[in-house]
Amino acid sequence: MLVFAGTFIGLFVIVCLYLYASLNGVKLRNQELLLQLEALNTQLDLSAEKEIKAKREADISFNAKGRLLSVLSHEIRSPMNGVIGMATLLEETDLNPEQREYAATIRDCSSKLLSNVNDILINDMLDYSKIDPEGLEMRNKQFDIRNCVEEVMTIMAGKAAAVHSEILYSIAPSVPLQVVGDYKRLQQVILNLIENAIKATARGEILLAVNCPVPPEGELARISFQVTDNGQGVPEEKLPHLFSGRLPEDYSTKSQKISKGFGLVICKRLVEQMGGGISFARRPEGGSLFSFSIAVKIPAGALTAPAGPIGFEGKQILIVDDNETSLSLLNTQLEEWKFLPVIAVSAAQALESLSQISVDLVITDLVMPGMDGIELGIVINKSYPKTPVILLNSIGDERYKAHADIFSAVINKPVKQHVLLDSVLAGIRHTDLRSTSTTPHLIPDGFSGKYPLKILVAEDNPVNQKWIKKILSKIGYQCEIAENGNIVMERVGLEKYDLILMDVQMPGMDGLEATRMIRLCLEVQPVIIAMTANAMQGDREECLQSGMNDYISKPVELQALLSMLEKWALSILEKKALLKNAKAVR
Repeated sequence: MLVFAGTFIGLFVIVCLYLYASLNGVKLRNQELLLQLEALNTQLDLSAEKEIKAKREADISFNAKGRLLSVLSHEIRSPMNGVIGMATLLEETDLNPEQREYAATIRDCSSKLLSNVNDILINDMLDYSKIDPEGLEMRNKQFDIRNCVEEVMTIMAGKAAAVHSEILYSIAPSVPLQVVGDYKRLQQVILNLIENAIKATARGEILLAVNCPVPPEGELARISFQVTDNGQGVPEEKLPHLFSGRLPEDYSTKSQKISKGFGLVICKRLVEQMGGGISFARRPEGGSLFSFSIAVKIPAGALTAPAGPIGFEGKQILIVDDNETSLSLLNTQLEEWKFLPVIAVSAAQALESLSQISVDLVITDLVMPGMDGIELGIVINKSYPKTPVILLNSIGDERYKAHADIFSAVINKPVKQHVLLDSVLAGIRHTDLRSTSTTPHLIPDGFSGKYPLKILVAEDNPVNQKWIKKILSKIGYQCEIAENGNIVMERVGLEKYDLILMDVQMPGMDGLEATRMIRLCLEVQPVIIAMTANAMQGDREECLQSGMNDYISKPVELQALLSMLEKWALSILEKKALLKNAKAVR
């Protein structure tokens, strides 16, 4: 019995020791798990802090980027307002056709720059990822493809002239006048290819050819573009990397070449986004050929280029040009208009033709070997005084001005089709375009009498002050200028104004603060219109929240300003009439 009891006690002690050891092990494991849990919690807290810090830094970066873009937009748009405004005023003066063309080019190029500012600073946010096909947003709308091409030619003409190259273009008669596509993206591609061609071509020629085969019914039209040059071409070893953006190890790191490479990458992606493709070929005779096509819709009832003027068919026109491509293009264009062109590759050959046949008009290039276009014009004017002569001039070359009276028209190259046709018809009619205005005045007569306003302009930029004062004067208003918000408050305390054109960014008191002060202090409230270069998202809302009645962004288009003045003048006149009636009733 005692032996059994001893055995039982021994077993009990062993079990107790085992249970104690097990419990102790569980306790240790629990402590380890708690430590691990605390470590995980600490790690999570650190991760959360890092995430919060990263978000805070991203917000700071985004806000800083937004402020930078806002400043850039304002600093670009302010002087652009002066450029476009002064060009508009210039077009309101008496100009000859050449001067009017220069003024129109200044305005068109400024508008194009403004469009790029809007698209890059406001929409693209300087983000290179926008060139990714998935990030590109096509803005399809109806546009005139001839205007699209001619704008590019006008912009690039100066660069081509600087390297003594000739830039030409041809648009096939089958190309519709109106198509539906992305006007801006198409111009980006053409501009890039033409600029690259000019860089590679000195004392040569660049040709842009546009064609459009008739599409099957119900399908998209495919418009093809070819840019050819006779420049230095592209070396064989660089061809595989032309559109890829991947440059070999020994490739030059000069910024110009890198930008050119990436420009072609962007062109490729833009063209693909427009439903087409782009390719390159080296010309056997030297130079490069870039070809691309895009898919466009043709709106219902779209027309192609007109066949030509009625009543002038069969008129003989002598074309004089030593450039075979230019000569061929002019010859083809005149034939499409039903004229009868006669070609000459030199002034001597032209004079020989004039001695044998009678022509209705002569078109001569300026730059030719031997006798140039001016010298030829002088001879024709003496020997055939009744024969009108049109001179095709290189942009920026003013040598013809000493003999301007001998030409019925002077057209800058590249020659725009509608300008050429107008000049030819006027020359045949013996009408001197140099004394006629081709653009109607935009400022209507009697505007200020119909919409009387006492106007104060808050503007600190001297050029913009001069422009707005001059344009309002032409409309018929005598405005006063205030350089900042403090002067605005002084003026409104002394005079009652119907309308204030208020800039936002001014030294001292800005336009927003001045508006709030006016709304608090004045018993008779003027109409306040923001006229500002602040054109980023939210700027309009900020102006309206400060108490302004309306908003117009710089650069200010004349028609937009006239519409704004008319709109608020009618509102002011209505209020004055109601107030007068109310006083009469009392």
